Amino acid sequence: FKNKPVYYRTFDARTDEFINLKGGDKEPKEDNPMLGWHGIRRDLDQTGVLKAQFKAIKELYDEGFHNLGVMIPFTINVGEYKKAKELAKEVGLIPHKHCFFGVMIETPAAALIIDEYINEKLDFISFGTNDLTQLILGIDRNNERIQTQFSEKHLAVLKLIAYVIKKCKAKGVRTSVCGQSASDPEMVKYLIKFGIDSLSVNIDAIDKIKETVELEEKKLILDAIRSRNIDKKYEID
Repeated sequence: FKNKPVYYRTFDARTDEFINLKGGDKEPKEDNPMLGWHGIRRDLDQTGVLKAQFKAIKELYDEGFHNLGVMIPFTINVGEYKKAKELAKEVGLIPHKHCFFGVMIETPAAALIIDEYINEKLDFISFGTNDLTQLILGIDRNNERIQTQFSEKHLAVLKLIAYVIKKCKAKGVRTSVCGQSASDPEMVKYLIKFGIDSLSVNIDAIDKIKETVELEEKKLILDAIRSRNIDKKYEID
């Protein structure tokens, strides 16, 4: 992948995922690990671990890999993003120079203040639609009783995604999607219309999603041509 962009998300394991590993007995017990000590929250408490990750990225850069991007997970304010960049610099990794630097949009907070992240310099964002949907709708995606109400195509979710993409496109910030939604053809149709730049797709869904993207992009081109022709038809020279 040396000639293609490769994006690395800093550690985002939850306490309930660590608990069965060696040393997991020292993990704190949390009532709701999904809303607990993980992502950038934990990274900024354990800066040594975060800096070790940044150091590894810098070593790859020094070996000639200039195609790397780093994304910061589960942020809720731009201060977390700024602090992460400061820690990267401490180990010699210069954001936006040695690697692309961006954030995951997994919380409504991050989505609603996207302008602040952009103003702090942002190369890209990536939607974590599983977490984002859960937090917008207030639904535990692991609760079988309410699974039927969990939908990434809920109007509130779509509106917030469209809002962020519009803001990013206006400032040249690239957008992508992680999570199951990028492998859902119906959801992908919305994302293409909103102007998403890239999708992270499950390997078994690649062919179907590729077909969906091609069809939707052709529709957009045809719609644009038809609209332009109609406008010209009624123009007075």
